[in-house]
Amino acid sequence: MEVTEIQGSAHRSARAESLGAAVRRFGPLCLRLVVLGVAAAVTWTALGRPAARRRAEAIAAGRGNPAVGALLDGPGAGAVPRIVLLVVALGAVAVAGELVVRNLPHAPHHAVPPHRAVPSRPAASSGRTVAGPRRPGSPLPVDGSSALSAREWPAKPSLSSWIAPLAPSAVLISAALRGYAVDAVPALACLALVLAEFLATGRRRPPGGLALGAAIVVQPALLLFLVPAWRWCGRRRALAALAVGLALGGALRLLRPSATAASWRRLADPLVMPVAGPESRSALGVLLRLGLHGVPLLCVWSLVALVVGALALRRGARYHGDGQVLAALAVVGCASVLLSAVALPSDLGWLLLAGLGRLGRRPEDRPLWPVATATAVLLPVALLTPHPNAVSTAVVRGAGTALAAGAAVALPFRLRDDPLWQVRRAPGPTTRRPFGRPFLPLLPSWMRPVSRPFLLLELLLIQVCYGIYSYVRNAAPNRAATAVENAGQLYRLEQLLHLDAEGAVNRWARERAWLMDLMLDYYHVLHFAVPMAVLLWLYRTRPVRYRTGRTVLFVTTGLALAGYWGLPLAPPRLTPGAGLRDTPSSAGPGAEPGAVLTALTNQYAAMPSLHIGWSLWCALVVVTATRSPWARVPAVLYPVATLLVVLGTANHWLLDGVAGAFLLAAGCLVQYVLTGRRLVDPDPAPGPPGRPRSGWHPGPDRRRATAEGRGPGPAAPSAAPSRARRPRLRRVRRPSGSAR
Repeated sequence: MEVTEIQGSAHRSARAESLGAAVRRFGPLCLRLVVLGVAAAVTWTALGRPAARRRAEAIAAGRGNPAVGALLDGPGAGAVPRIVLLVVALGAVAVAGELVVRNLPHAPHHAVPPHRAVPSRPAASSGRTVAGPRRPGSPLPVDGSSALSAREWPAKPSLSSWIAPLAPSAVLISAALRGYAVDAVPALACLALVLAEFLATGRRRPPGGLALGAAIVVQPALLLFLVPAWRWCGRRRALAALAVGLALGGALRLLRPSATAASWRRLADPLVMPVAGPESRSALGVLLRLGLHGVPLLCVWSLVALVVGALALRRGARYHGDGQVLAALAVVGCASVLLSAVALPSDLGWLLLAGLGRLGRRPEDRPLWPVATATAVLLPVALLTPHPNAVSTAVVRGAGTALAAGAAVALPFRLRDDPLWQVRRAPGPTTRRPFGRPFLPLLPSWMRPVSRPFLLLELLLIQVCYGIYSYVRNAAPNRAATAVENAGQLYRLEQLLHLDAEGAVNRWARERAWLMDLMLDYYHVLHFAVPMAVLLWLYRTRPVRYRTGRTVLFVTTGLALAGYWGLPLAPPRLTPGAGLRDTPSSAGPGAEPGAVLTALTNQYAAMPSLHIGWSLWCALVVVTATRSPWARVPAVLYPVATLLVVLGTANHWLLDGVAGAFLLAAGCLVQYVLTGRRLVDPDPAPGPPGRPRSGWHPGPDRRRATAEGRGPGPAAPSAAPSRARRPRLRRVRRPSGSAR
């Protein structure tokens, strides 16, 4: 029996290992194919809309680049060549994603983590070691000897190899949803052509200068890449690219003289009239929105172009010499976006490529830059600020330009020789296996840390998630008749179960006007203020509980969106025949909540009640995180008071609150399955003295990281021995007369 069990266990272990190896090998490719299929469907639908057809016809008539106009000016007069645009877009996305995943930056050979370090051997012709240090900024050897070999680098793909190739597809999907599908095709095509010029190798490499020259014809600002091509690829390739660009551009302009004249007149219009589209991300668009025009506009724009171009080329050369070729191209690409006459959000694909650059001193700080770039490129302004004022609109709308300018001229991306370049978060401890399953928790240990996250990143995530929540909630089908019918059926079910307490509580509140006003203020203000206060308290005092509680809150809110979309339900105050209503004085259910960024306007999204779900979350978090009765008693009373308020103001049914409690339980279950941690788990015991609870894996230079305030960490093989305090020896007195 024991032999059979051992064989079965070995068989299951081997099967799990083979499955994991298959996922690691084919998972990124399958994910890219799925996202590419989604991008194809979304783009095909967007290109068939009347606005896209009108945009394509305008470009073909000369209101745009002549090269793109020649592509769209086909035999079908008045028809949008959707197939041509779709094929070009999908080809550009596939090529760009493949080149990105093949050129992701890795740690240099001498910066191998301590647990993967390979003993260095003396070189055959010299006394130095193969893995010797390299001067920062020096160019990489042609043979790639300083890069990790296939045996030394781990076989498991990193998170960047899963996410980074999806960036071109994400740009295409975002542009199609935002109405820029036609303009996104040439932008992504230019991105793919430039990457192919600099990164393609072997038989897949295009003829010298052809790809870059074609990209310059479509976007003249890409002339900036001629300088890197001259220095990195040789003068012949750079001159060939310039010749190809001049020849193709001249031929297209000679074949379509009327369209060429129209495009030149359109380009000269902003220099005469101070008109700029609000979606332009170029430096010229920013200057036009600031009120400059005429000769001052030309002078300032020329100065900006000179400064930005020079700094970007210098920074690009630095990162190219460090082996970060994608970061170097991204820096120059961001500068080309700023120097374009008109740059739409679909042209910011270079900014997503710059998201691979590493910033921040702590591992918890590092995700801020990629998340910020993805937010600025992919999400529209209305999603972040559905009801903005003038200041917030200007800040959010100019975020893409500001981030591109920072990537081009200012942000100090870390070099690979920097010990902080390879700092990783300490993996979270696995205290249990959910439900006794060996494949749980689902997230690997490095994706469930216990350290305190970066505050700015958390604020950005909260704003983005709340904007998405508001957008989806307001975009849910506003089916009034169906919502009223569902509310009537729910009310009859409550009467059948003798749970119809809404009438008694609502009548009791309506008889007291001051109480109704107080309940309405409570309904609008505390619903958002109390969870934010609890999150802030957890972040400051209990970071492990903060990560768990924040995930539960986000999952609960996300699950509620399915109810808003699939089950429209009228609140009691909008249900005819129920006899329930509110009596607002200074505020009402449709008013904008105080102390929040957006307003929720869909009146038929009552099931489930997040007022009850969030209040129960606050109570559960506070009761399990502290033993103070001064905090526990208000925490327990808070969901009770919230239930009375939502019933008294006739904004929710009693079963809405029950559904909110079930959603909270589902959020806790999802968190438990993902990380193996529960919302009610006690705080982990503190680690050994002198070691931070957040944990971190230092690079080979431990002394430098410690001197920069990172605290002590596990010693690397090359680190000097620590100067520990020697124990004091006690002197023993010998008895008198004893021999020495």
